[in-house]
Amino acid sequence: MTTLASGCSYPSGEAIYPGACAPLHPLAFAPAANSLAVPIDVEFRITFDDYPDPDTVRSDSMLLTTGYFWVPGNYGVDLIGKAAVMRPIRPLSANLGYSLHLRPALSSLAGCPGTSVDLQFLTGDTRTAPPPPATPSFPDDVQPLLAARCAGGCHLADDGGCAAEPAGGLSLCAPDAWDALVGAQSRETDSLRLVEPGASARSYLLRKLLPATGTGGPITGVFGQREPPGDPLPEDQLRLIEAWIDGGAPR
Repeated sequence: MTTLASGCSYPSGEAIYPGACAPLHPLAFAPAANSLAVPIDVEFRITFDDYPDPDTVRSDSMLLTTGYFWVPGNYGVDLIGKAAVMRPIRPLSANLGYSLHLRPALSSLAGCPGTSVDLQFLTGDTRTAPPPPATPSFPDDVQPLLAARCAGGCHLADDGGCAAEPAGGLSLCAPDAWDALVGAQSRETDSLRLVEPGASARSYLLRKLLPATGTGGPITGVFGQREPPGDPLPEDQLRLIEAWIDGGAPR
């Protein structure tokens, strides 16, 4: 989201994280090291002190093994939670030892390398995965949220209708918002779409909304100001947008 109006954001090429590249450190592991009776449908989650780069979260940087055997899985990133996640493609074997290996190839969005950690755990014989949540509705949930936080003459008219000249050419009024976001190339970077259906961590819209700190500016790789101006969106609103994108960004 970019604008030219007073109080709206503006494009900028200034560096986000000047100075030395701080290494990416893991803060928490789920399951924790040496856990017992881990469910066989477990999802592994590593929380970091900075935003992990989704392009580096893969089998050579977050490796699950048992003995000499590699366990394939599906990888992803929860940008809001600063976490890398991995879910094995099939249930693990019951009552068996496994190892999770974290490698420096898993880096931050700033390009700073991670660290090496190896942890072990033992499975049990239970399953605990909850059912997937329902995907939020764009017209009922997402667009009203955008309208409430992006109005004021920037991406909508003051009355919530469509602006004649929306900031940055991005109109978020009800008739225009879905087409303006889903699959649309960002004007600030040629490497990301505003909304990549099914991939919130690779959607520029979500990155544009995330603060570098609790009340801070934009994260690495985002140009101009963080959106919206003022306080960042609270986590529950960020999660709503994330869930809509990861659910395929339906109209």
